[in-house]
Amino acid sequence: MQLSQKQTKQPGKISFLEKLAYGSGDLASNLVLVLTTTYATFFYTDALGLNPGIIGGILLASKLLDGTSDILMGFVMDRVHSKHGKARSWILWLAIPIGIATVMMFAVPNLGTIGKYIYVAITYNLVSTFFYTMINVPYGTLNSLMTRDQDERMVINVFRMFMAQIGQLVISGVTLPLVNFVGGSGYQKSWIIVGAIYGVLAAVIFLFCYSNTKERVTVSEEQKTNLSFIASFKIIIKNNYWLLLVVVWVFLSFFINLSMLTASYYGKWILGDENLGGLLLSATLLPAILAMVLLPIFVRKIGKRNLSLIGGVGLVVVQVLMIINPTNITWLLVCSVVRGLALSTLMGTIFAMVADTIEYGEWKTGTRVEGMLYSTTTFGAKVGAGLAPAVALGILGAAGYNGVAAEQATKAIDAINFLYLYLPLPVLIVIPIIYLFYKLDKIYPQVMSDLEKREQA
Repeated sequence: MQLSQKQTKQPGKISFLEKLAYGSGDLASNLVLVLTTTYATFFYTDALGLNPGIIGGILLASKLLDGTSDILMGFVMDRVHSKHGKARSWILWLAIPIGIATVMMFAVPNLGTIGKYIYVAITYNLVSTFFYTMINVPYGTLNSLMTRDQDERMVINVFRMFMAQIGQLVISGVTLPLVNFVGGSGYQKSWIIVGAIYGVLAAVIFLFCYSNTKERVTVSEEQKTNLSFIASFKIIIKNNYWLLLVVVWVFLSFFINLSMLTASYYGKWILGDENLGGLLLSATLLPAILAMVLLPIFVRKIGKRNLSLIGGVGLVVVQVLMIINPTNITWLLVCSVVRGLALSTLMGTIFAMVADTIEYGEWKTGTRVEGMLYSTTTFGAKVGAGLAPAVALGILGAAGYNGVAAEQATKAIDAINFLYLYLPLPVLIVIPIIYLFYKLDKIYPQVMSDLEKREQA
């Protein structure tokens, strides 16, 4: 297939309102994602009394299927063209369905033990594997379609991650107190009410994102010629920097989801108050939100890769410090604040780096497949997010954890300590090592210069 890479010349600057609207999409995403990945497991084990090992197996299978659906969604998105835009249309179509499905996930009927597990598997997949994928893959790709200016993409990504951290902060700090306020964490009705609140908010915010964003990067009709799935996949695996980011996402997503999932258990059984788990998460997220504002300044000075490398090393150091005094809440709060600052460097840059690999892939192969490329990147995140609850709940189940018991066995307590303090350490060590091999920042100006020359020709 001969390609004509004549992207239209686009104005580089994006308005504040549009950046805010784009960022709000990840706020909506996190209202759904964090609720389903962090507190759904706590709801299943401690409100419904379901077996953590079985729930972990369901979540692992769901996330692996979810990662596959990401790849397929990217392929579909590259082939479907709508008057609402290549990416924006999916945000419009899925905003309300995902809100409804979020409520359904907590409305588990009394169908007997086996019936409950079946219902959990169906509704959890409906939210995470289907609706979330169908809206989040296009949303993430929208970044690369709003502008090709690298600085603007970085700022847009900062808005995205700033709003994402807001969503995580709200979920982490408000969910359990809100559940307890409307009835208590041991009552299913309380979770349904909170699920409904978040579902409605997510739908409204997604529609705001759709209404106030615009796709500017367009391609010629020749570029729109449909590639087969195999042909598209062969193109993306030639992108070595994309491959590195996929691996980073696996480990980073595993760490984030493991920390968020186990925080409630650690607060409840180690620190003596389940709300302290949310407090520790809030102490991580709040400084991360504030640090997002300064990221563009540091990126311009030292580059995205170098900033991410520093943040990766910082996460390793903080995890070691947490092990030193693991039951002192003041010490843990201080460590959580520093962890939030370190984590912001990785989360604030990775999506902008993914967008850069789209241009690099076009430069290297002559073909632009942003949908497929972005969706396969999130496959790494979904793998990490699936492994985290599977490993955590599997270990808890093997240790004899019982969510409705008044006290836990010594093995279960040891398992919670291991999951929260020690397991993240080897995972975090891998991340800065990977970034040592990422060199795209150095050659990106040449990449863009060559692409502009091709387009002018």
